[in-house]
Amino acid sequence: MKTNEPTHDSVPALLARIDALERRVQRAEDIEAINNLTRAYGYYPDKALWNEILPLFTEDCSIEISALGVYEGRQQAAVLFKELLGKGPAMSDEDGLAQGYLYNHFILQGIVDVDADGVNASGRWRCFMQLAQYEVRAAWGEGPYEIRYRKGDDGVWRIRRLHFYRTYHTPFDRGWAKAKSPAGGVKEHLPPDSPPSVAYEPWPAVFIPPFHFANPVTGSRRYTREDREAV
Repeated sequence: MKTNEPTHDSVPALLARIDALERRVQRAEDIEAINNLTRAYGYYPDKALWNEILPLFTEDCSIEISALGVYEGRQQAAVLFKELLGKGPAMSDEDGLAQGYLYNHFILQGIVDVDADGVNASGRWRCFMQLAQYEVRAAWGEGPYEIRYRKGDDGVWRIRRLHFYRTYHTPFDRGWAKAKSPAGGVKEHLPPDSPPSVAYEPWPAVFIPPFHFANPVTGSRRYTREDREAV
């Protein structure tokens, strides 16, 4: 008489299938958590909420924005966000966008890949910015982020390495059709821990920041950084 119960020989195969399904579910949950983390990051500079941004990073984080250089650790992250990026729109050490300032950061086009170890991941995102001070100036900018993430012992994903590559940053009234993007550079009064890791020129020059992922169809790694530093 036939039965629907698994035979002794099929039990290992069923257990392996369950294990594979559990890993797929965990990976999907990790990707969604990273998506939410990165989108939340984008909303905080919108309103100069610098104190909300800092907990999104690991204690040993490194952050590189355009050509400002590399800032290491949470303390230096506070210097970067509050002193270099935030003094204008925030106008104080407190959180909050000042009256008459615009600092929109749209985080778009995300691609996230979780490493086989399940505790590290990479993401590529695109940021479009609208920046303004009422009746004084307005600018817009754009560029990709390459980000490395780490899942903590508490099971929470955080940003470990963040690198924003400036494509352009131009006055609103002239736009990228008539204005070159300034190259920027290190701020000597609030120096980074190390100089910029990549030398490149922004618009109208063309630079392709290395992708963390291979071509999903061909597997080509022509535009990836094969020697990405170990986590």
